[in-house]
Amino acid sequence: MLLADGVLRKKIDSVSSRRHYLNYKFVALKILGIIWLLDGILQFQPYMFSNKFVTNILENSAQGQPYFVNVSVMNVAKLVGGHIVFWNLLFALIQLGIGVGILIRKTEKVALVISFVWAFGVWWFGEAFGQIFSGNATLLTGAPGAVILYGIIGLILWPTDKMTSDTNSHFDDTSSSPTLSISEKGILSKNLIKSLWALVWVLDGVLQILPINSSKGVLVSVIKSQATGEPSVFAYCNNMLANLIHQHGVAVAISLGIFEILIGVGIFLKNQNLFLILGMVFALVTWVGVQDMGGIFTGQGTDPNLGPLLILFAFCLYKFKSEKYRVTSVVTMQKPKVLLKSLSNRVA
Repeated sequence: MLLADGVLRKKIDSVSSRRHYLNYKFVALKILGIIWLLDGILQFQPYMFSNKFVTNILENSAQGQPYFVNVSVMNVAKLVGGHIVFWNLLFALIQLGIGVGILIRKTEKVALVISFVWAFGVWWFGEAFGQIFSGNATLLTGAPGAVILYGIIGLILWPTDKMTSDTNSHFDDTSSSPTLSISEKGILSKNLIKSLWALVWVLDGVLQILPINSSKGVLVSVIKSQATGEPSVFAYCNNMLANLIHQHGVAVAISLGIFEILIGVGIFLKNQNLFLILGMVFALVTWVGVQDMGGIFTGQGTDPNLGPLLILFAFCLYKFKSEKYRVTSVVTMQKPKVLLKSLSNRVA
């Protein structure tokens, strides 16, 4: 009876763990849908319906790129510039459709598939691969491109019923503590997702350390340039931060690069949650203090930039511990001992 009770408790907690997992995944997927909706709304700004959108955003992203990137982006810019109202309206409606589709349970898979194609297209022709081939892009300026993370996170959150009832599947390989992570039950392997996290952060760290981004005055100039057209609060923060590091720009730039590399590599360590938290804090601080929330208050921002996506990415990898499951697992392990003691007393 005691053994049966122990097994029942484990099954109940397995179901409870599954519910928590699905709740976390549901929340993350809906957040992704809301971000897509925001992108669609931003695309309806008057600025986007003018030729300035083509010259200042599309054509500007092609500058300093390898030949194949430059030519492809410029050709798309020329096409869009010929009928800017039509194309921009189409861009806005597609992004709104993706957002609404993700928020609706019956259409979320279709919307995600469309988002994968759209994200890659925008990453290439709209962001010129996040400017990573130019060499002067960093995490502070949005590299490797926010939109590519839309696709990666969409793959992580792909709706699936792949959730085993084996209670051992909730245990961390390096710890006896039961854990739940959104990234462990999707269509992508856990190691692949970790590798993608590491790739993003290590790439940004290396880009930050490059002389073109860490030389004297460069970091200060990048931060100050973000203040253009921003509300006074953001402009004040940008200028204050730039003045604060003015005398130590090179050291700060290199330190930031090393810190980003550590955040990326740390995902493979036992205490990965620590590095995920550091990544979320760093992303939030740079998003507000440097990226100015993607410039969405300037009337020219097309998306909220990299910060929210990095935070959502970290949330997908974060291991949530279940206190209830830990306690009942200990109780279950003690049940056979209690049963043997009871039987020995009866024999005596």
